[in-house]
Amino acid sequence: MTENDLRFATFTRHQVLEVLHVPRWECFMSNRMHTFLGVLAGLCLGAQPTVLAQQSPDSHVVPLKRPSILAMDKRIEAVRGDRTKPGTPFVIRIHAEAGYIIMPHTHPVDENIVVVQGSWALGMGDRFKRELLQPMEVGDYGFAPQKMAHFAFSKSDTIIQVHGVGPFIVRWIVPVYELTDRGVLLKATAEDPGHLVPTPQDCFELKLGSHVRASYGEGHVVGAQCTPGELTQYRIEKKDRQRFWAQRDELEAL
Repeated sequence: MTENDLRFATFTRHQVLEVLHVPRWECFMSNRMHTFLGVLAGLCLGAQPTVLAQQSPDSHVVPLKRPSILAMDKRIEAVRGDRTKPGTPFVIRIHAEAGYIIMPHTHPVDENIVVVQGSWALGMGDRFKRELLQPMEVGDYGFAPQKMAHFAFSKSDTIIQVHGVGPFIVRWIVPVYELTDRGVLLKATAEDPGHLVPTPQDCFELKLGSHVRASYGEGHVVGAQCTPGELTQYRIEKKDRQRFWAQRDELEAL
């Protein structure tokens, strides 16, 4: 293109602007705006993969925790989701000490159980019967339908992983009395903080601090649970601070 062509092109452009009554400064600003928008669009397109990556569902690994001394109301570990919310998928891990009996109870939703550490046993029914227990080892899967009464037994220090869709609560078939350093608490559910009540008859023959021996070892009573008419089990702490559970007839007072 020659210099005359350039002048003609420029003149023709200016003529068009004058005919359209468009001030030259507006055209200049429009051109700069178009350039800015073009650059901005390029930046946005370039950043798009990063934005999409940030919007993708987060993923992470939850390592298996080592067994530790936990209060009775801290034995349920939240892994994913909120088990108390209706319609919310959840994953939890339940930590149980050796010898602990989970008395008959129900859930309002299905319970899917996988043993991830230790030895477990699961049974169906509204009364604890050892002969109905089915053993479960690491990797084994168990299922308890919603509202069906069932019970369990922790043969060793055990961790089970439970998944389902909330709300997931543990409702005892028979309310449980719990012996604590605050007194005797009555609980209708495992999540219930309980309220103080008089000691029921035939419960808690052994007191806190009693020195005892059982097949799991020797130690002192640090807690207990009683289901009247069925059984009382005691939580024992050994010198190394490890804890286990045993029923009265399995304990020798020292």
